Parts: sequence; C-alpha cells; structure tokens
Amino acid sequence: MAAIRMSGVQMPVSAKLDDNIEKILHYIRHSDADFLLFPEMSLTGYHGSFGDKGTSNAWRQISEACRQSYTTALIGTGCREDSEAFIQTRIYTDDGGLLGTHEKLIPTRGDREVFQPGSELRVFRHMGLDFGCLITNDLWVTPGFGPYPDPRLSCQLGERGAQVIFHSVNSGQTPLYEDYHVSNLVLRAMESKVYIITVNASYSGGPNNSPTGIISPEGEWVTQCPREGEHVFVMDLDLDTE
Repeated sequence: MAAIRMSGVQMPVSAKLDDNIEKILHYIRHSDADFLLFPEMSLTGYHGSFGDKGTSNAWRQISEACRQSYTTALIGTGCREDSEAFIQTRIYTDDGGLLGTHEKLIPTRGDREVFQPGSELRVFRHMGLDFGCLITNDLWVTPGFGPYPDPRLSCQLGERGAQVIFHSVNSGQTPLYEDYHVSNLVLRAMESKVYIITVNASYSGGPNNSPTGIISPEGEWVTQCPREGEHVFVMDLDLDTE
C-alpha cells in the first residue's frame, strides 16, 4: 500500500482562457499533491470558439508548471483534431510529459451541436496507479440530455482494473438533477469498487448541483467541498501500487 495524495479544484470557469489559465497555473504551482483534478473545460471555457494557438500555448505552460511542482494535473479543455472539436481531459505528469487524453464519449445533445464524441475508453497508469477519466455525462448519462444508451463506462473501467476514476464536471446549478447526480456517484463507485474523484465548476449566485470530493469504493464520501464558491480539497488515499 502507498499513500497517494489526491487534490481537486472547484473553480469558476470563465469564457476567457486568459482568466482560466491564471487560476490553473496558480493551483498547480502551489500544489503538493500527486494528482490534481480540474473541472470540465476549465481551461478554454465551456464553448467551441476557443483559439487553437492560445490553447496550445496554455498546454505548454501547464506542462512546465507540472514539471516544476512535481504534480500530475488533469486539465479540462477543448481541443481540435482534424478540424473536429472535442471535450477533453489532458493528463500532464510530474515530469511535464503528456501521459494521454480522454475525449468525452457521451456528449449531451447540446454538446453535440459543436463537439464530436470520443472514440476510446482508456485506462492509464502512473506512479503505479491504474486509473480512468470520465467527463460529466460519461458517468451519468443524465435523462433529458439525449436519448443515448448507457454503456456503464465506470463499470467498464473497474472491470479493466482501474482503481480510481477522475470525473471532471461542469454540470450547472439546476437542482432538479442533484439527487440523480449524487446517488449515481455513490452507486457507481460501489458497483465498480473504485474511488471516484469528482470535481465540479463553481458558479455565481448559488451552489452547483453535484458535489466536489471523493467517494470510496464503499460508497462513502471521504471528503466533500462546500457546493458554493471556490474550494480545494487534499486527501491521502492508501492504494495498492507497484
């Protein structure tokens, strides 16, 4: 068993990349965590009009900050490949390298007006830890956000050996979905026998509709941030690593 320090940042996500990158770099540079998770589209803002040049430059800054702070950061960002846009999580390791990416596999109906679904569910390995990434609706497949079948991606990751699922979120404030979001996080952690590290964005004027924190394989919240405002959690998890 080894203690792996997990951290997550619940932060407002601006439509302006310059505002977001300043916050992201601040949190990476001041982190003492092994893994640091940010919300969905936390770098570019949740829209499809991000600029490729500015985004690529921000990725380089994040890579260097991870190398200097010895932190592995999981960044929510928009990206383009072969003229197609995707909602993506990018994993920059503590040596500044790009370990890999996860493209949102189940975009909502609204997402699909701009973004394409990803094509591959991946399990990553770093620091002896096996883990996967999911983005908002990848885990929930929330009713009302598209008539999509639920492929149980969290279950698939657990069956493939993932010990942890990093779940980046930007789910808004509508309280109608709160119970569904919370119960799904708990039940899917239990079903897959994994820790789920979930990090939502924060919003002005009220709480978000899904908590930021960590759920254990037993379905217990081992830490949870207040639902309103900007917050960071840090928690050491004892995990089997090789």
